Parts: sequence; structure tokens; C-alpha cells
Amino acid sequence: MIKLYNTDYVIVDSKTKKPMEGYEIMYHYTSVIDNLNEKLMEDGVEYISMSELSKDDKKKYRETINEMEIT
Repeated sequence: MIKLYNTDYVIVDSKTKKPMEGYEIMYHYTSVIDNLNEKLMEDGVEYISMSELSKDDKKKYRETINEMEIT
């Protein structure tokens, strides 16, 4: 039996939740991020993995998260 995974996505009508494309078309979550990034880049922004951040930005995120956990 074929298993459906929560990491795979389909495009649906937002009201009916019915697929807008054929049942043979599905997207891995990384493709969804790529598609979103294409649209966002028109506005000069994009999503990236936190592992791609500069060392300084990674440090700032770690410090902020640490402070949030303490309070």
C-alpha cells in the first residue's frame, strides 16, 4: 500500500480543500519552500536554513533563544 507523508503537499482550493491539480501531482516540502522563495524574492526576502546564517547571526539566535528559555 502507498503511504502518504506529512512532508508532501498538494495545492488545494482554500474553501473546498479539493486538489487543484491532478492526483499525480504532489510536492515535497522543500519544493513548497522553493516556490514560496521565488515569490518572496520579488520583494527582496527569502527563507533560508538557519545553518546557512553567518556565525554572528547564529550566535544571536542562540543567545535570544537561551534568554527566552530562562524567563
